[in-house]
Amino acid sequence: MTTSSVLLIQKAMQFGSKPDSTSFPELPTVTTWLRLLIGALYGVSLGIRNENSGLVGMTLGLNVIAFVPILWLNGYLQANIDSYKNLRFVGVVNGLAIMLLIWIVFFTNNHEQEEKSLQKIISDAIFSAETDKLETSTTEETTAGTDEF
Repeated sequence: MTTSSVLLIQKAMQFGSKPDSTSFPELPTVTTWLRLLIGALYGVSLGIRNENSGLVGMTLGLNVIAFVPILWLNGYLQANIDSYKNLRFVGVVNGLAIMLLIWIVFFTNNHEQEEKSLQKIISDAIFSAETDKLETSTTEETTAGTDEF
């Protein structure tokens, strides 16, 4: 860790420091990294718990990613949020994306047998469709010249 990183972390952890855009211009970047960290941890949590209800997991994850940093900004740092352009929801989409990515990786890894089964079903369906297409074209070619009037 460089000294500038340590200084940023120290600034971000000062209780009641009341930062604004001039005293702590890096706060949006720190908030984005915080949301990425929360998203990664929540994604691992969903994956380890083998959570299957996608809408509930995603909605709760979105709420945690969006609102925990706002509580940190308002309650802990007492930041002047209005002095920044877009501090309230900066990094929410990034945090949600990393949460979903990690959750999908864990879910896919935990359901390897189902994935192989689905792959076999799909390949069998494609093979069957190709075979039917070949049989249909062969039948049409053999019956094309037998029309008599």
